[in-house]
Amino acid sequence: MSTAVRGRPPKPIVEEILDVLSNVLFPVGVFCVWAAATTVGTLIDQNQTPDHYYAEYPAPVANLVVRLHLDGVFHSVPYIALVVLLLVSMTVCTFRRVIPKRFPPDRAVPIDHFALHASVSTPKSQDEAARASDLYLRKRGFIIRTQEIDGAHWTFAHSRKWARYGVLIAHLGFVILCLGVFLGWRYGYRGALQVFEGQTVAIEHTPLQLTLDKFTAEFEPIRTPTGVFYQASKFESDVTVAGPDDHAAPNILVNHPYQTSAGVYIYQASYGFAGRMAVTRNGKPVALDGAQRLMPLDELLFPGTSRGFQYMTMAGPSDPSQVPPGVALPAHDEYVFWAFHDNIPTTDKPIFLPVGKSVDVGDGYRLTALSPIAWSGLTYRSDPGESFVGAGVAILIAGFVISLFFLPVKLYARIRDGAPGARADVAVTTTKGNAMYEDEFADLVAGWRSALSTEMSKQTAPAPPSAGTVNAHA
Repeated sequence: MSTAVRGRPPKPIVEEILDVLSNVLFPVGVFCVWAAATTVGTLIDQNQTPDHYYAEYPAPVANLVVRLHLDGVFHSVPYIALVVLLLVSMTVCTFRRVIPKRFPPDRAVPIDHFALHASVSTPKSQDEAARASDLYLRKRGFIIRTQEIDGAHWTFAHSRKWARYGVLIAHLGFVILCLGVFLGWRYGYRGALQVFEGQTVAIEHTPLQLTLDKFTAEFEPIRTPTGVFYQASKFESDVTVAGPDDHAAPNILVNHPYQTSAGVYIYQASYGFAGRMAVTRNGKPVALDGAQRLMPLDELLFPGTSRGFQYMTMAGPSDPSQVPPGVALPAHDEYVFWAFHDNIPTTDKPIFLPVGKSVDVGDGYRLTALSPIAWSGLTYRSDPGESFVGAGVAILIAGFVISLFFLPVKLYARIRDGAPGARADVAVTTTKGNAMYEDEFADLVAGWRSALSTEMSKQTAPAPPSAGTVNAHA
């Protein structure tokens, strides 16, 4: 608990909280924590099952992700709390510090206390000197306002005043960005689909249904020191999307998503070819769940026995990327699998079974390789805050550019009666320190002194140069 300064009453608790929130270091610290959390959420796949992380990362990292709930950073209460705290702190800081500092009121100030200030004596009368000073400042591009304070003529002038709004624009951009993030968190969704040719699936969170009509893949050989391997150069899905407001048959390519009327983006993400087996026993067909869509490492048991087989992969022209480097590409698609009995393989090597051929795997069971079936991995997402995020980032960058590359200047000029003539004082203040404006201020003062020292009547000699003094120090 803070102690009151001797002779002063203690501050109310609300005032102390506002002092903390308006301290520049506080929002900077919160921003750094928020940026670190955002980086973690970007680098780590979000909203996946624990098995995914243990397969993707080393065990210690996976344990860290799962136990610290780093798999749902963007939707977590601490992350949203950081954003809210940052917005509150920025708001308080803006109204208590930024606006008063960047937009000081027009009032009489001790000009000689400014780091950049100058004085000059002129034979002109006060009114003549005031007119000459104001005219010169307008010619230099300043926008001026004048007041009479305690018998003196005060001029308050701005140059590039709009640049003072840079920080406020940046703050506004961040608020809009946070609004977009909130809308995406509250109303957005995303997911993944694995669709086989001819299959129709529902897109969760939407009234849409998607049918994969055809999948096409093109491969090109890549020569390496260890041999030739094949890489997919193009793969696309011909789909039909049906819903209350949609009925389209787009082609979805990598990096070319399809957008529905409701703003749902559907992306081409992955692909594959599943194996298909016909199972018979003593010549009679056997219905075996999963035999028509075999994925790598799928294991199936024959009914009423301890026999079965484990599908490994497919090699052949349909998907040559599965052929190891240096191994000749088979002329026809063939399946690679193990047959086992009591969990023990029945052969020393995997079985290679070309499409259209059969093999006996024991106890009267026979496997026949059927043509593979293509599948497409599609992802979908809807983010109603996306446009707000984009606009917020653009406004944020614009605010930073204005703040960093443009120098706003506020000028104070005071003209008062002297003996004889008038006494003129001028000072400027900037938002970025005085060193950046020293040379320009010296040039400004030279012209200002000349304008004030020139007599309107030719009979009066101009004031000597030594009558004026310039102070320009950081």
